This record gives sequence, C-alpha cells and structure tokens, in this order.
Amino acid sequence: MVVILGLASLVIDVGVGLHEKREIQSGADAAALAGVRQLPWSPGEAVSIAEEWAAKNGITADELESVEVETTYVADDTLSVTVKRDFPFLFGRVLGVTGGTVRATAKARIGSPAWLAGLRPWGVLESAVEYGDSTTLKYDADDVSTGNFGPLAIDATGASVYNETIEYGSETALCAEGQPLCSDSHVSTEPGNVVGPTRQGVLALLHDTGSGCDEFSEVFAVDTSTADPNDYLLTDRCDPFQPYPPSDSQQVIIVPVIDQLCNGSCDVTILYFVMFFLEDMSRCTGNVCEVTGQFARANVDVGALLGAFNPNAGMALSRLVQ
Repeated sequence: MVVILGLASLVIDVGVGLHEKREIQSGADAAALAGVRQLPWSPGEAVSIAEEWAAKNGITADELESVEVETTYVADDTLSVTVKRDFPFLFGRVLGVTGGTVRATAKARIGSPAWLAGLRPWGVLESAVEYGDSTTLKYDADDVSTGNFGPLAIDATGASVYNETIEYGSETALCAEGQPLCSDSHVSTEPGNVVGPTRQGVLALLHDTGSGCDEFSEVFAVDTSTADPNDYLLTDRCDPFQPYPPSDSQQVIIVPVIDQLCNGSCDVTILYFVMFFLEDMSRCTGNVCEVTGQFARANVDVGALLGAFNPNAGMALSRLVQ
C-alpha cells in the first residue's frame, strides 16, 4: 500500500505541481511583458502594470514574490517578475508530505533592433528623421533639405538588385553601430539616382497594398499605454511583420539611418533603423524622385535581433529573455 500511495503521489501530486508551475509561469510572463513596455522611462509605472497583469492572470499578492527593474545594457531596461505558489498534495499526505512549492521567474527586456534583414535599400540622415510629420524623401544626391534618401547596395550593386530589394526587402542582414552581439555596421552606397528602379519598386509596393491598409490611420493605432500621441502599434490586419495571416500592407518599411551621404560609392555607418510608412510618389522622372510618407515610432516585433535600447531609433522591441 505504501508503494502504491507513493506511486500515486509521484504521478498525481507531481502532475499537479507541474500544472501549477505552468500557470504561474504564464502569469509571470504576461506580467513582465506588460510592464516592460514602460521602460526605461517609467520604472514605477512598469512595476505597477506588471502587478496588475499578475493579478489578472490569477496570481495573488502573497504569491507575487518580487517585481524588480534591472539593468542589462542601458539603465532600467529589464523587468523581472518572480512568483511562488504553494499547493497541497492529495496522496502524499498519507506519507506525511502535505504539499509542495513551485516558483517561476520571467524577465523581459526593452530594446531596439540590432541586426535585421528585410530592409529597403535607402539610407536616411539622422537629421531628417522627424516623427509625427509628413516627409518627402528625395533621390537627389545634392539636396538633403527635406530628407534625402541615398540608395544603398545592401544585397549587391546594380539597378536590378536595387529594384528587387525595394520590392521584397534585403536578404542581407545589417547591423547597427554599437550594438552588442553585432560587429560590422557598414554598408556601401549605390551610385547614381536610379530613378527608374526606384519608381518601379515603389509602385509595386503601393500596388500590392490593400485598400484597408493604405492610410496611416488604418495601419497604425495610438499606443494608449504611453503618454505620447506619436507612439503607435501596428494593427493586426496591416502588420507586415507577423508570420500569419498575410498582411494587406506593403507600405510599412524599415530603412537604415546613416552617418553621411556621399557622391558615388562609399562606405557609410548604420546608426540605427527606423520605420517608415510610404504614402505617395510624385515627380519620379529625370534626376528627381520624391516619395512622401511618415516616420513612425512603434513598439512592434520586426523579427530583429534584440539589441540595446536606443531612444532615437523609434522602434522598440519588448521580449522575454528568461
């Protein structure tokens, strides 16, 4: 009988413990992910939101051992949530063991894209990046007054490769300067204005976008978890970075921010990456090709390597790291 009860306790009581472990792990994960989006700016708010989400996921105040803001790469960029739950044994009591304890820890970190592919082959100067206003992107190597984008040879040189990279994004992944786990942050420029391939590539993106995802207000929703009206989230229907279902929007793109423009071919340094919403194209003849749209600051997972948080980048990634 002792052997039978021991086996029953092993199967049933340990099974209950594993079930409780899964439940509190899910709650800790949800709490950490909800709170970390307030970092690094509002550590206190991050803790409060994490505690609220823990309660929503069935974790009592007594079970919530700790919610702590930590530092990984920059100050206050990581949120750690630890949960402890006691549970009673059913069969183990006969053997003198009344219950057990399970613990779960979740860590989430806020960061910026460090290394990613799927880029469009244009480099924008940091001085041209302004959030909240419409911007004209000029393919004119001599005029940077309104946000000159210089063509980049990300995958390879040549007009046909450049055109394909506009339409489908780069196969080559690039690295942002100063990011951990990432070394080479240089890329070569593509000589010439390449107006024809630019026109073809942008027209393809506009053509492949559905009517419900061709306006900024349809693609981006204000992120109500922050106080800034220029912070956005991508709507599910128009999010091109989720694996499924397929997005109706091809107008959301990511481009590198570079340190300089040059005439001809040269190596430039990638400072960080920004998200841009293509709105229209005009005057794409001769030596000028203007593409209008808006830079967007958003918390969205674009499939990039999670790097150190860069407040200038505009794209924030929130991920579980433990």
